[in-house]
Formats: sequence, structure tokens, C-alpha cells
Amino acid sequence: MILQAKNLWKEYGDRRLLTIDHLVIEEGDRIGLIGPNGAGKSTLLGILAGRIPPDAGQVNRLCPIAEIRQTGEADGEWDGQYASQLGIGKWEAKSGGERTRAAIAAAFSQHAPLLFADEPTTSLDMGGVRKLEGMLAGYRGAVLMVSHDRALLDAVCTSIWELEEGRVRVFAGNYSQWREQKEREREYAAFEYTQYQREKKRLTGLAEELGRQSRAMKKPPKRMGSSEWRLYKGTAAIQQGHVQSRRRAVQSRLDHLEEKEKPAELPHVSMKLPAKSRIRAPFAATVRDLTVAYGEREILSQVHFQVESGKRTFLVGDNGAGKTTLIRAIAEKRAGISLPGEVTMGYFSQDLDTLRPERTVLENVLEDAALPQHICRAVLANLYMSREDMGKKVSVLSGGERVKTALAKVLVSGCNFLILDEPANHMDIYTLEGLERLLADYDGTLLAVSHDRAFVSRLADRIFLLKGGRPVGLDPIEFAERGW
Repeated sequence: MILQAKNLWKEYGDRRLLTIDHLVIEEGDRIGLIGPNGAGKSTLLGILAGRIPPDAGQVNRLCPIAEIRQTGEADGEWDGQYASQLGIGKWEAKSGGERTRAAIAAAFSQHAPLLFADEPTTSLDMGGVRKLEGMLAGYRGAVLMVSHDRALLDAVCTSIWELEEGRVRVFAGNYSQWREQKEREREYAAFEYTQYQREKKRLTGLAEELGRQSRAMKKPPKRMGSSEWRLYKGTAAIQQGHVQSRRRAVQSRLDHLEEKEKPAELPHVSMKLPAKSRIRAPFAATVRDLTVAYGEREILSQVHFQVESGKRTFLVGDNGAGKTTLIRAIAEKRAGISLPGEVTMGYFSQDLDTLRPERTVLENVLEDAALPQHICRAVLANLYMSREDMGKKVSVLSGGERVKTALAKVLVSGCNFLILDEPANHMDIYTLEGLERLLADYDGTLLAVSHDRAFVSRLADRIFLLKGGRPVGLDPIEFAERGW
């Protein structure tokens, strides 16, 4: 054992954020810490590391701890070995991706027996994530990692800590194994609820029937005279007593029937477009001889590219390869871009410039919606926005909540050509899987940029690697197995 925590308790204002009885980290552990946005994952890491004091409880740290912080700040210097692995030079840390690489290199350079990593894939491209994956897999110490990258959690982790409603549940296995176990639990809970409802209905009906029988015995049967009733009354009273006794027994069973709650389920949302709204042309967008340069640097070089109608097309590539530049050129219909007249486009950009801060989440989503309000609410629910969240003004939202709002606004616009630029950024795993379900049911045309390998693998019909200023087609099956 290299770390032990007991009876941890942390509050913010009137909200109990963490209530944790006991946690242990042992040598060689590879732990993935998951939970919804705002659940307290970073706070828990801070408490375990000693940076944040708990309101109660204690943490015994039996070894030094190295940290990769979510801020991307490098904790100390790093040696050349890790800098070269991550593709950065000594003190070369300018962009977001470079700062993350520097923080990773500095943490690994400490050679600590325990490594904490809080969203270590932030701003990394797929190449950077694959390098990090190899470094974590080969790390000699124990690892506790917060991440929404499911492929990384699958490749590295041997156990999962799920933080929900302030408490941690420990599961053996990687992310996929955790997911399978959660699904089995949900299915069993649904079975138990069905059985409970069936038994409750049966006992309630039996109690009501026995009550009717008991009341009927107080009256003489039809065609029975008063003298016969007087003779029969004593026997009826005995029978009535038996019926009432049975009714009390049934009512007791009903009163003591263990109540089962209905498992929470997200509302189903159909993202199917009417047949008349679909793009009939073979290509939703055609790019011919597109060149884009910033100063002397050429980002895109004579690009020829077509987006096939009705397909889900993804662009992947290193940071700075020009992925956002290409999809923005398509969205803005620049010279060299042609789109059929039947295209209605919805564009989600990373700057979230479509939101009105003074309006609520729901008001923003409804503003240009082509779908009714109950569908808009269902889309938001699938992105894990609660009824309370929907009533919040955009100005008070977190970064992740703003992303969800902007995405929902695009999804309900009724567009037949959806363009998404890094929609997985700032999303927890639950929301990301909710978005996957929505997009999997969308039968319009999708063009998206993403660094999330699992997200791309589960959705993509076509994948293009942007390299050297031009897109090159990749086989989706090979990408799912090996990446690029």
C-alpha cells in the first residue's frame, strides 16, 4: 500500500461534494477515475495529493507523488528522454498541446512511485495521446488518472473508480469492463423493478378482491329470506373472519414489499430526417484546389476533397495540420468550395459564438430550432443537462455546459449537413456517449474533426488523415485496430 484515505469529507457552500469512507492505492495499480462533470474528480485528486485540505478525514501518503495538473503547468523541469518522446525541445512550451507535453515530461522526470494525471490528454492530438499511452503503460509506479479518453482508459487501466454523488465505487478491470458491468446492473435493476411492479399489482388486486368479498358477506344473498339469513349469519361471520384474516395477511405482505426504484433512462430521440430533407446529390460538399496560408506557412495545399452525402466523415491529424481550417472553409463556402442548393448546414465551432449569454440554455436551443420543444429537451437530456440546467443563463455556465448547449442548438436545427469541430472537448464520458447515440441515429451528412479515437471509431464511415496540407483516406477498420 502506498496511499490510504479514510473518512474524507468535502463541502463547497451548502453542497456536500465528497463523502468517502475508504480508498487504497497499492504498488502497480493503474486506476481510472471517472464521473460526470462537476462530480469532484479534480478536487479528490487535490485532496489525495495534499494540495486541497479536506473538511474531515485523513490521507496517509507513503511515497512521493508526481502530478500532471489539468492547468497544463509543468511541475519542475524535465529531462531530454521524455522531451524527445513527446516531440518537444527544452523549454519549448507555447501552444496548449506543447504545455501539456511539458507537464507530462516534468511529471515523468520525477520517477515517483505514484503518478496522478488529471485529464493528461488535454490539447493533445492523436499522436500525442498514443505516445502518452505508451509512457503510462510502461510507467514503473502506480497511476491514478482522470480522463474522458476511453481508448486510453482501456489500454492502461486495471481498475476504475467511479465518482458519483460524492461517493466512489471501485470496479476491477478497464473502462469497457466497467461499462459492461454497469449495463448488467442496469438490466438487473430493470428486471427487479418489473418484478416489483408485477407483485405489487397482484397483491393490490388480491387485497381489493378480498375486501369486496368481506363487504358482500355483510348483506344477505339475493332470494334469501330474513329467517334463512338469520340462520346463515353465524356461518357468514366465520367466513368473513377468514376472508378478513387473509386480507390482512395480503396487506401486510404489500406493506413489507421491498420497494424498487425505476432505473433512470434517457428519453429516446429520433434524429432521422424526413426523406424530402435528405441530400440527393452524391456529395454534400466538393473542395477543388483549395490552398490556405498564414503568412509564409502553407496550411492547406491544393486540396481536392469531397464529403459523401449521407455518410459520417471524420478528419484526423496532428495539431496544426489544418483540420479546423478545412472545415471552416467549407462552412464559410469559400472560393473553391461548392455545395448543392439543397444543403442546409449546421456548424459547431470551438469558439461557441452562436450562444446568447443573457438567455437561458433552453431559450438558446429553441431560438432557431426546427424541432418541437419536447424533442429539444430530450436532446439536452441526452447530453446530461438537467431540467435545472436548462433554466440557467448561458453567462453562468461552465465551459462543458456551454459546449453542450451549443451542440444541442446545432443538433435541433433540422440541418441535413452537420459540421462539428472537436465536439468531444470538455465533455465527460457520460455526455460523450450520449452524443454518440444522437449522432449514430442521425441520417444526414456528418463532417467532424476529433482527436478522440473511440468517438471516431464508433461513428466514422470514412476517415481522412490531414497530413502535409492534404487529406489522405484511411480504412476505418484498420484505424479502429491500429490508429494512424
